[in-house]
Amino acid sequence: MYLGLRPPWGGHAATPIDGGAVASAPGDAGAGKPAKKRHGTHRRPVAGPSAPGASAPGAPTTTGGDSDDQAWANQGDTVEETGPAPVVLSAADRALEWRGDDVTPPPRTVDMNSNARPLEDGEIKSVIAGQSGAAQSCVVQAATNAQLQATITVKLVVDGKGNVTRSKLQAPHYLFEHGLLACIKPALARIKFPATGMPTLVTMPINLT
Repeated sequence: MYLGLRPPWGGHAATPIDGGAVASAPGDAGAGKPAKKRHGTHRRPVAGPSAPGASAPGAPTTTGGDSDDQAWANQGDTVEETGPAPVVLSAADRALEWRGDDVTPPPRTVDMNSNARPLEDGEIKSVIAGQSGAAQSCVVQAATNAQLQATITVKLVVDGKGNVTRSKLQAPHYLFEHGLLACIKPALARIKFPATGMPTLVTMPINLT
């Protein structure tokens, strides 16, 4: 399972970018793709008389260097073990839903003498690329051992000082039921954007594949 972020990363509070937020990004855009922990096969040493050189049941046990050497030699024999089976998701588990804060833009007045401006796409992309790792980890954690492909859409309200004040996300019901919202909201609140003097609505899609 992999995660990917797709630009454009946001829009202005007054006219947020919407449709383009789900366009595919080039492979080098956005943050890195943290790998989900895989529950696969692993190996353990074989024990018991089935291992080469082991004594048959009831046979006398010998002591000395030869038996110790043989025991160590048998450590190379292994047997496959499998992890837990993947969770089978229902249509209700995969259904997308919104949870989080109200991200409606606040009323504002225009000061013609002010240098305030919304965040630019380049500024948003740079911040997301460097600071979205914790949010992605929350998605991976919530999806552990589940066969799920989805786009998680995150909306952030960034104030004029560059702080994330509110957040809202659309994700499969299964992820919310496995702690996504409680994990990701503090992670999003820690993201720091440049101070531009004007609030901005930022959209951050995360691909779970």
